[in-house]
Amino acid sequence: MTYMGKQRFINDIADAAVRDWKERHICLPSIVIALAIEGSKWGGRPEAIFRNELFPHRRDGCMEKHDSFIAVIRSHNNYLATWREMEQSAPNWRGLIGQKHYILAIQYLQDAEYPYCDEADFERNIVGIIEEYGLNEYDTE
Repeated sequence: MTYMGKQRFINDIADAAVRDWKERHICLPSIVIALAIEGSKWGGRPEAIFRNELFPHRRDGCMEKHDSFIAVIRSHNNYLATWREMEQSAPNWRGLIGQKHYILAIQYLQDAEYPYCDEADFERNIVGIIEEYGLNEYDTE
């Protein structure tokens, strides 16, 4: 994918991620964007674009079709804010919600065993995407 194609993908996701962050303060835009990049392979997975399935690593397996990026991001952030195992009284991501430091927030995700995949270096990959593309610029209010 070309630089302009990547930047357009980032911009599309960023608009929705920043809007949701400003309204609800669940997950930093930089993390949402990086998770969408990683999960959809820059929109290269056909279902990522056709069904707006940007986050395939959800532990609940929910892959419902969404009409827009904002809808899929809201759904994903709702999941982050509420998901828990049956025996748990509180969500796994308590430290993540409203966290303003992307590295710490990603550590909370990793500690809560997000994503549902076997990649041991997932945390490092997400931090690398954020830093390589300067995605933390979207985290400022």
